[in-house]
Amino acid sequence: MKAKNKGETKKFAQNKRLICATIAIITIILLASIFFYFHPNQPSQPKAAIIDQLSSSQLSAGSQHKNETFVKEVKELLYKRFSEIDYYSDNATVDQYSRLSSLGYKLIVWRVHSALDPENYVAICSSEKYDPIHDPRKYEQYSGDQLKLCNITGDPYSYFAITPYFIKECMSGRFEDTVIILMSCNGLKQGYYKTAETFIEKGVKVFISWDGWIDPSDNDHATALLLDYLINKNNTINEAVGNIPQYFSPFYVSSKLDYYPLEVGNYHIPNYKQTNITNKADFVAIAISRKIKTKKQLTMNQMVLDSS
Repeated sequence: MKAKNKGETKKFAQNKRLICATIAIITIILLASIFFYFHPNQPSQPKAAIIDQLSSSQLSAGSQHKNETFVKEVKELLYKRFSEIDYYSDNATVDQYSRLSSLGYKLIVWRVHSALDPENYVAICSSEKYDPIHDPRKYEQYSGDQLKLCNITGDPYSYFAITPYFIKECMSGRFEDTVIILMSCNGLKQGYYKTAETFIEKGVKVFISWDGWIDPSDNDHATALLLDYLINKNNTINEAVGNIPQYFSPFYVSSKLDYYPLEVGNYHIPNYKQTNITNKADFVAIAISRKIKTKKQLTMNQMVLDSS
């Protein structure tokens, strides 16, 4: 009778441990589910973004350059390598810019106005007008070095524009091997590399832009061609950029697409649809599954030890 009672006691203890382990695992699953429910914007798998400030309805008519055909074509190309693509236009705001580096983007097509700053960098425009009458203190939390006012030729309004100091000091998180295609005049103008350099310091893999002024229609055509080389033909950065012709305009001097830094010329855009990349929720599920298997194995091992 004593031996039987001892065996029953051990069995009860084993069942108790298994119940406790099961409760702990269920608790982890519930907490993980709650976390991902209330944090839906946590980066999951790599994705791409199109920032189309030039199409924003917030811009004056003379500053808008809408091209729905271009946007559709770019999306079709990007979907060959990415499962998710975010599109920004009216919501290409300063606040949104501050979050870009934390959203898991591996490629950003940035169709935007910019301005050359006397400090030899390129300031990137948002879709937000500066309103000196109704909201003169908007974004006063940023310094004059971090946020500038961009004057677009022929536009009576000024727009908030981010600087290298904003990229370095105000963008949350970091980019991870992100390719940025800045569809802006003078993005890589000789002597104005500070913006590109700061993006690289922030984790960007390569920064692609123009070394001079570019007409909007030529810009759209060249960028669609660039993405075709990068995605459909799987060219390296150097091959794809080198295949884009030099552009001339009656109003501008010649302009050539370039990239920075030069040492990443052999880089290919990965096919993120095929790479074995698991999002955070999947990692939690895998970890929980492993915990369950481990707990079961430990319990079985304990039962063997107890019975021997």
